[in-house]
Amino acid sequence: MNSSVKKKVRVKKTVCAVTATAMLCLAQPVWGDNSVPGSGVAVSDTVTTTVNNGGSAASESVTDNEIPKGAKISSKQAEEIVKKAFPELKNVKVTNVQFLEDDGMRSNALAWDIQLVLNKGNSSSGFSAQVNAVTGELINIYLPNRILNNESDKPVITREQAKAKALQWIASHASDVKTSDFKENEAYLGMQAALFSPPRFEFYFQTAHNGIESDVNSISITLDGQGNIMSYSRNQIKEEFPSSTPKLDEASIRKLFEEQFQVSLAYVPENLYNNSKGNYFLGYIPNDQSSYSLDANTGKFIGFTGEESELISIENRTIPASGEAFKPVTASLSGGEAAAQWVESQIKLPSGLKTESKTLGTRWSNKETKTWNIRWTDSSVSSMGRGEMVSAELDAKTGQIYSYSRYRYDSSGTPEVKSPISQQAAQKLAFDTVTKLVPNASQEWKLTSVDKLGKNNTGLSYQFSFQRYVGDIRVMGDSVNLAIDGNGQIQNFNVNSDAVLSKLPTDVKPAISAEQARSQYLKEIDLKLKYGYYGGYSMGNEITKPFIRLIYYATHKRAAYGGITVPLDAKSGEWRDITPEISRKDIPAVTDAAGHSAEAALKELVKYRVLVPDKDGKVYPERQITLGEWYQLVAAAVSPSYEQLYGRSTMDPYAGLQPDHPYYQAIQVLLGQNWIPYDPESPLQLDRKLTRDELASSLTRILNYEKLSKAFILPTDVQGISDADAVSNKGAALIALKLGLLPAVDGKFLPEREVTRAEAAEVLVRMSKLAGRSDSFLSTFYW
Repeated sequence: MNSSVKKKVRVKKTVCAVTATAMLCLAQPVWGDNSVPGSGVAVSDTVTTTVNNGGSAASESVTDNEIPKGAKISSKQAEEIVKKAFPELKNVKVTNVQFLEDDGMRSNALAWDIQLVLNKGNSSSGFSAQVNAVTGELINIYLPNRILNNESDKPVITREQAKAKALQWIASHASDVKTSDFKENEAYLGMQAALFSPPRFEFYFQTAHNGIESDVNSISITLDGQGNIMSYSRNQIKEEFPSSTPKLDEASIRKLFEEQFQVSLAYVPENLYNNSKGNYFLGYIPNDQSSYSLDANTGKFIGFTGEESELISIENRTIPASGEAFKPVTASLSGGEAAAQWVESQIKLPSGLKTESKTLGTRWSNKETKTWNIRWTDSSVSSMGRGEMVSAELDAKTGQIYSYSRYRYDSSGTPEVKSPISQQAAQKLAFDTVTKLVPNASQEWKLTSVDKLGKNNTGLSYQFSFQRYVGDIRVMGDSVNLAIDGNGQIQNFNVNSDAVLSKLPTDVKPAISAEQARSQYLKEIDLKLKYGYYGGYSMGNEITKPFIRLIYYATHKRAAYGGITVPLDAKSGEWRDITPEISRKDIPAVTDAAGHSAEAALKELVKYRVLVPDKDGKVYPERQITLGEWYQLVAAAVSPSYEQLYGRSTMDPYAGLQPDHPYYQAIQVLLGQNWIPYDPESPLQLDRKLTRDELASSLTRILNYEKLSKAFILPTDVQGISDADAVSNKGAALIALKLGLLPAVDGKFLPEREVTRAEAAEVLVRMSKLAGRSDSFLSTFYW
């Protein structure tokens, strides 16, 4: 008897939240099939699928014409909507479909989640699409590269052409939006496209409401170099918008903003996310409170929660020296139980908690610092989904607590605090806590802000911010944040103190005054009207309800990613850029390449930030490069922001190089790509001038033709070259010649000639044309 059995195997897809902060985490987009650029969706090769056990049931359709309660379209219609939008999915199998009462986006809409899989032989690529089950609108989709079947010899479109295609496609598939009202937000785009990356255009559009900029609804879309849609995602919310007419005009808000705006003299890191060398300069930065938005109707300052901020006036910012000062442990905390007991002796934990895990590791920002990570839980957390959890990280040698966080899992609402702690008592507790937990607290730290959160006594908490100082000068980035709830319990504690005080430029004197700096800031700061979106996060014991406010926000004209924290050099009076290079438009024009035979290649490298001109626009085409400089150029061709990726590296020294060596980050990139042999004990001759012979060998390693090159060892293998006898790696020279990467010069290969910047630029541009066209070069990505 012939029978078949069909069953559905369901595997949950992974979804990651995309935020502005996360966007400035500084990771190059992955090129493989398992990532959704800009959408935050990770696509697994293990997918929901229909399994057939001996029959033809696998050919039956997974979708049907049933319409669940509340929906207006069936799963079959949802499948048709997806395949109509993307004709290339015509023959792709739907392996499972699921009706969702919450689409996982801001809208919490009813949705159809459709799982699809592309099979090619015994390999497969799984992905999914979501369709609004009421409106039939496509919510989210990502297409694996193998489905698009891009022909790399087709002409690549420009970003402007890609944007026009994107807007046209959105207008056809989201009928309720006006693309003319879109605002492109470039701060969410992640890393800049690299010279070696396949062309890809990512757009993040925020939709205006009544002509006003909005954080509320957004659409992200990605196109490949030929203009094919690779991914699409739309966020919508149900909350009502307040009136678009502000009660206070910009002039009134400007007056309120300027009345409170102040700047501080500070030691500023030269690179915000890549300060491995610990270099600082003396500059002016705005006080933290000056970055707050203002309610467009009341003029009140708005905190990060969206509530009107009750910033409390601070009379005494200095931490009293009378409290119990920090004392390191007398012996290293070699055991997890000892570490847990030490934390319990320093901070009063909620009653009923027991240690759940104790892990010994290293501090994220310093590999040399060993830390214990301890977690305590209430036994009711796992059995009833209620109770509390506490986590802490502390130094295994000194016992210093770096972080402490308390969470509640109660499903009930936040209870009102019966006997709330006063602001005065909370501040005394904050001083005592910081004195006890932070070394040299009274000498180096000052209280800079106190913020009261919560309405009435429900969800009441005080947020204290402390900054590190050397005398009266603040150390930017070194901070202590402490939250105390209405019951006088510590909710959160976090300390960051990376600066080595002995390396700070304490002998530098400001050439301009704070008032002059304040005046310069106010000339550069604009106040803009928009709808801000808040809520939807945990506060106390409940998830706060999302809401929208009409606000004015401050932005500095020179801030690449928004905000107003652009340091002003206190010595030169010039604005300093300390943020990563991601998508800058202020690249200096090249001034010394006009008429050079490699002019086009040099400008291409500058365009992709592989080569950065000096302040005079010079790139020095005829300057000979070293092996280390060649590695830097290749690393930047992979990722122009590679230094930020490895800027806080805690990896081991390699080939005698410490992480702060100028070539260290570039070598890490090439090791990750397997473009140099892994030999951590052998020193690298990085300062030796690079020859054409060595360059050819490096190219074959990058192209993954190294073994092939060893098959050619005779001078006759390199035909047409009169100096073939002098070439050390004849196979490498042959491959470089045949691919046109390193052309002959007057019939000679010139193996001992040293490579210039101009020649290296031409080689890299030629190689970039092979990305996606070679069977081996960048066919996979090793991040």
